[in-house]
Amino acid sequence: MNIFCVGQNYAKHAKELGNEVPKEPVYFQKTSSSLSTEKTITLPAGKVIHHEIELVMVFGRGGHTISQQSAMDHISHWCLGLDLTDRPRQNEMREKGLPWFDAKTFPGAAVIAGREPFDESEIEKDFWLSKNGEEVQRGNVDDMVFDIVTLISRLSKIVTFGEGDLLFTGTPSGVGPLNDGDELELISGGDVKGSFTVTSP
Repeated sequence: MNIFCVGQNYAKHAKELGNEVPKEPVYFQKTSSSLSTEKTITLPAGKVIHHEIELVMVFGRGGHTISQQSAMDHISHWCLGLDLTDRPRQNEMREKGLPWFDAKTFPGAAVIAGREPFDESEIEKDFWLSKNGEEVQRGNVDDMVFDIVTLISRLSKIVTFGEGDLLFTGTPSGVGPLNDGDELELISGGDVKGSFTVTSP
């Protein structure tokens, strides 16, 4: 199982990090060992970890060089997820022009809130992250720089997708740090899809 991710796929998020809006999709990966479905998010010691809520596509059928017309036929399920990020480390490595792999990959860095059968009407709903009862991020597929079929089609020219692979499709603006004791809710269309408690060693 592979975890593929898309960076800066919401214009306001790219701008809040001081980056230009990309002219082509920016892809990166997390290791499969980063995946967590636990209700407790344990922060790595001594790190400043930011939340990034995302729509996540789950592949039910693999493929290579997938057309945009057939892209959604490869998706069997969807869910909401959190792409947890060590922001200081990412910024440090980016300034040096070096890969920021370890800023995105650590135990529990890819949190998902359960898989649901794919329904296009569901993923078209607003989704948002509530932290301690306050909305901090909100997104919609209409706000993406590159839509989901484009993300799948272009990435499939680079990699071969396998059944069960995950695609994190990018985060909207409003990212910020997590702290010990934070209570998180991942919500789509008013329905809570996952609740998490943050702990710190």
